[in-house]
Amino acid sequence: MVTLRKLIRFLPIPTFGLRQSEERRAGEIRVAMLNMLRLHGGHSVGRVAQRVQFADDLEALWYLRQDVMTALGDIDSEGSARHQMKQINSMFRGRLPDAMGPRTHRRIPS
Repeated sequence: MVTLRKLIRFLPIPTFGLRQSEERRAGEIRVAMLNMLRLHGGHSVGRVAQRVQFADDLEALWYLRQDVMTALGDIDSEGSARHQMKQINSMFRGRLPDAMGPRTHRRIPS
């Protein structure tokens, strides 16, 4: 059975700028990631930059964070890469489902 929600998705009803807002945020995040990568050169950085450039949406950019951090960590240090990625991570706040957010690691008491 087709639900009302599925039908509404295909109707030309304005989404009150939600889609444009997400596209704008994805563009901002994309530019921030590319700016970090452009400071460094190399084949591996270029490949990651190309993947970032052509990422479709916020979710794709979210999953590319690890690749960006790995590329930066290969050039500098992992600590430096983590520090640089904090700004990028904060740009996603409130834009993705909770299940896609960063996970907190808890130590199990001995």
